[in-house]
Amino acid sequence: MGLIPLHKPSRRKMEQLYIKARMHSLSNDQTKNVKPLLKSIGNGYDGSVSEFKKTVLPYWEPFGRKPEKYWFDLFCRELDHYEPRYIPDTVWYNDILPYFNYIAINKAYRDKGMYSRILADVKKPETVAKNIAGYYFNGDGDRPISLEEAIGICEKEEHLIIKPSVNSGSGRSITFFDRDDPKTEKIADIFSRFKYNFVVQRLVKQHPELAAINERSLNTIRVVSFYFKGEVHILSTILRMGGVGARVDNFSAGGISCRIMPDGRLDEKAIKGDLSWTDEHPSGIKFRDISVPSFDKVIDTVKRLHPTLPYFAIIGWDYAVDDCGDPVFIEFNIMPEPNQFSCGTTFGELTDDVLKDVFIDKTRKNAFY
Repeated sequence: MGLIPLHKPSRRKMEQLYIKARMHSLSNDQTKNVKPLLKSIGNGYDGSVSEFKKTVLPYWEPFGRKPEKYWFDLFCRELDHYEPRYIPDTVWYNDILPYFNYIAINKAYRDKGMYSRILADVKKPETVAKNIAGYYFNGDGDRPISLEEAIGICEKEEHLIIKPSVNSGSGRSITFFDRDDPKTEKIADIFSRFKYNFVVQRLVKQHPELAAINERSLNTIRVVSFYFKGEVHILSTILRMGGVGARVDNFSAGGISCRIMPDGRLDEKAIKGDLSWTDEHPSGIKFRDISVPSFDKVIDTVKRLHPTLPYFAIIGWDYAVDDCGDPVFIEFNIMPEPNQFSCGTTFGELTDDVLKDVFIDKTRKNAFY
């Protein structure tokens, strides 16, 4: 009796399994964190179980989901009632993002070393050199160069930032080079430590109004946009600011995030890494007194660019504003956080249409295959 042949899973099936496992892992991480987080902020909104069952569960029933109460306790902590349109992180990572974004090709697009080709006509930080898959290139990436040439080019610069071009995020592994600082790591040693897949860039000279908040960090604008039914919608906008003395604006390094209102002014309160609220930066500047320069230009740029990346309907964009008042593209993320804690419900008035499309109509079901 011969052996029964084993059939290899199709490419589509393999991709689906990969995406499901990856997003499920992210979802589990968020779920593990939510209860300790709730405890640290006084348990959020103290709504009753009966109120939750009456308000939230009926809203989600047509979509085949029965969300946990603790998500709404968390997101509704500033309210005196339950708002059913909040998106639990489990739904965001397991259902929303995999439906709207082609997660399987994420790495190909998020490589910062390829931004010069993916978004060629966008103002970006000046790249001095970069490493892609172990090979060195000049700043524009059009000419391969040797390791020795890359080191020589970089050693001529006064100030540089070196960061991973893939598997980056939360400021991980970012290194600064200051030529006249005796404590600065040598370029050759930095390259040896990074090994491959990194970019070396000149520091962006940010707008004076943003530098006044914290001149050491590049204070960036995070815009989450949504390309839905032929129109780009802006879901949330926040200004991310470095803490006193910090050179990065990430929460993990003491950063602060504040919602940007539609007119470009900051909200009165910003959120810190421990999810507590503050009405002023540690430098003493009141958030209500800050207006983000060139905010309208950043939004216009995002709306122009998003349709050129049709594989991703939801994108988190990071922008700086330079000393000329021009938006400077830093990076984009196709698995952004929804910023509900600081900005309210993710989809707002679009929520009903979005959930209907994801769970009932499924118009995008076969878009990636």
